[in-house]
Amino acid sequence: MANSKEQLHGSRAANRPLPPALRLMRFLFGRMGGVFPRLLGRWAFRLWFRTRRFPESAAGKRAAREAEREILPVNKIPVAVYRWGESGPVVLFVHGWSGRGSQVAAFVEPLVDTGYQVMAVDLPGHGETPGNSTNILECAGVIREFENKYGPLHAAITHSFGGMVLAYALKHGVGLERAVIISAPSDIDFLLESFASTLCMHPGFDDDAAEEDFAERISLINNVGHLDVPALVVHDGQDTSVPFTQGQRIAATWPGARLMKTGGLGHGRILRDKEVIETVIRFISI
Repeated sequence: MANSKEQLHGSRAANRPLPPALRLMRFLFGRMGGVFPRLLGRWAFRLWFRTRRFPESAAGKRAAREAEREILPVNKIPVAVYRWGESGPVVLFVHGWSGRGSQVAAFVEPLVDTGYQVMAVDLPGHGETPGNSTNILECAGVIREFENKYGPLHAAITHSFGGMVLAYALKHGVGLERAVIISAPSDIDFLLESFASTLCMHPGFDDDAAEEDFAERISLINNVGHLDVPALVVHDGQDTSVPFTQGQRIAATWPGARLMKTGGLGHGRILRDKEVIETVIRFISI
């Protein structure tokens, strides 16, 4: 999941030094996983759903200050909502794991100038929304409640794990005219492999982190095969957190999807690239 500001269920950007806590966890999972598989399996299960807040960028802070702020109660969780622009069709931004709604900052002015309202949420356990853990079902529930209050939605722009959240929400009744899927993982297997690799899990690890049927239900490519929502899939060829092949799989599975390949932007800078922003605006304005 991650550049220096974001983490995607255990995958790490290249050349980042390992924090001491992660070095300790790798030692325990690698050396003790075969001895205490159930104990460490339960620990891994808790870690799998754990969120982490990274420092907000300067651009994100400015965007958040300029936004109209609201609270959307979802199952007793006060979800932070941001709005830019006073009128026009709603474009929702859905951030990735350990991200936040203000990561839409570079899109705000161009979209508002084009006539859209830009809105974003901090998913549970992210940004200004309280909590320290969440899951895709809870996050998709936020999208459903958001649509109920602020819909209809014209388009959604997602980043990373946010693409999986949106796909699940669309499969279960949320409506859109256009979907933009940026740097998303195509399935849960990729996330689990990255998670296990990051923690150096022992081959004998008791994997309770994702039951097979549940994994199939939340994998992006299992939720988009029959959608009639036009999609633009944007992915960087040098993304070291979520490889470009993941974006290719999504585009090949989503009926009629367009694939935009970028170069040298990685997993995070892709949200600030001028060409990406212009392409996204043209796509959602068709």
